[in-house]
Formats: sequence, C-alpha cells, structure tokens
Amino acid sequence: MLSKVLHIVMDGCRPDGLAQADTPYLDSLWQNGAYSWRAQSVMPSISLPCHSSMFRGVLPTQHGTTTNVYNPATSAFPSIIDVAYKARLHTAMFASWGELRDLAEPPSLQMCWLRNPGYGEDNDTLTVEAALPYITAQQPDYCFVYLGDVDISGHGFGWMSPEYLATIELNDRLVGRMLAALDSSGLRDDYAILVQSDHGGHDKEHGRDVPEDMTTIWFVNGIGVKPGHEIPTAFDLRATPPTIAHMLGLERPKVWDSAPVSDAFQ
Repeated sequence: MLSKVLHIVMDGCRPDGLAQADTPYLDSLWQNGAYSWRAQSVMPSISLPCHSSMFRGVLPTQHGTTTNVYNPATSAFPSIIDVAYKARLHTAMFASWGELRDLAEPPSLQMCWLRNPGYGEDNDTLTVEAALPYITAQQPDYCFVYLGDVDISGHGFGWMSPEYLATIELNDRLVGRMLAALDSSGLRDDYAILVQSDHGGHDKEHGRDVPEDMTTIWFVNGIGVKPGHEIPTAFDLRATPPTIAHMLGLERPKVWDSAPVSDAFQ
C-alpha cells in the first residue's frame, strides 16, 4: 500500500469556480501535489452516472446508469470500494445524497453514513462533522467524503454566481478542518488526499457535452505524489478508480476500461 486514501468529491465544482473563490486549503493541496484542470466528466454529465463511472471505471454506456436512478446492471462492474473491501481493507463513506448508496455492494462498507440533503441547509458541514471523529479514531484505508452543496448552489443560484463561489469557499474551510484533524492526530502522512468533481455546470443546469459541464477539478496530494506537478495528459472520470487502486496497492479489475493517472506519481 502506498498510502491510505481520503477521497473528497465536490459535486458540481468547476475549475474556474475554484480559481475565482478564496480557497487557501484546497490551493495548498493542488499547489503541492499533482493536478489537472483538463480532467473530463462523462456523458451524460449528471451526478449518478458520473459517480458510477468515477467508482466503476467504465462509461455510462457500459455500466448502464444513465440517469440519477440506479440501474442494477451497473453492479457487473465492481467499484473501487468493492475491490478494496475484498482485499480486506477498511472502507468508509460519508455522503449527503441517498442515491450514492449504490456505489458499492452493501457488505463492502464497514461504515456508511448517508443522509438526504436539506435544500437551504449546510449539508456539507454535517457530513464532515460525522466523518472527522470516525477517520481519526478508526483510520480507514479508503474513505469517501461527498460534499454536495456546491451543486445545490449551482442549481439554486447559477454556476459562477456569488452564492456558488461562497459555497466553494465553505467547502474549502471544511477541507481545512479535515487537514487539521489529520495533523492533530498524527495521520497526515498516512493519507493521500484525492479531490475531484463529477461535473461542472452552466446557468442553473448541467448534463450537456459542453466545456462548462464537462471540465472537472482533479488533484492528489500525498507521499509519492509529484509536488507542484501539472499532469500533461487528458483523462476522464474512469481514471479515478485505478488511480486509487494504485495508491492502495491493489490490482485493478480487468473489466475497468481505464488506467491510473500514473504521471501524478514519482
């Protein structure tokens, strides 16, 4: 195992949104890690198909989940959570969107904290406050933390609106709390931190094959990662599970139609 992995997804975060917002903690991660501002989503660029590709390593046309309703045929492609669990690693998920319950087979998660979002609520703070004591006490090998309020702000106020950028800044403060918790518990060097989005958006929507919807954030920070390195090659969401498998020292399933972002690592 290269390291444990803390996998943070900021739903709906555009790279130019991250650039315009005041995000010192996220900036410290990508500036001292390997990053890409050209990473791509998949079509349709909506959340559950995107997450299914992000965890299962194939396009929606292959896994079959093409709307925000889960297609049971998707389970033919094991998720990175399933792969980690079968290798006897400790897996955990904290998320504020119920549809994400199908990202893995139920036995594959030792911890699954899941709630539906309340619109107008600070869902992401609740998620992080649930995750922090578990991460520091139980030290899972793979932990997925889903932050969904950036997407909610995009739908409610518009992508790149002041409210949207303010939600990115709130996510940054929550990332800062996670980093502080890892530091104070002596775990920071044990974890590689992968931060990404599933899609972007335009106006108050997403789902189209346009750059605003398709371009995502993607960066990784940790031991073995090239510091301050912009990844030159383009890739899409399918590269995430083999990259995590690489960091966890796992063999990737042959059914995954993807390879790790190897240029991110020394």
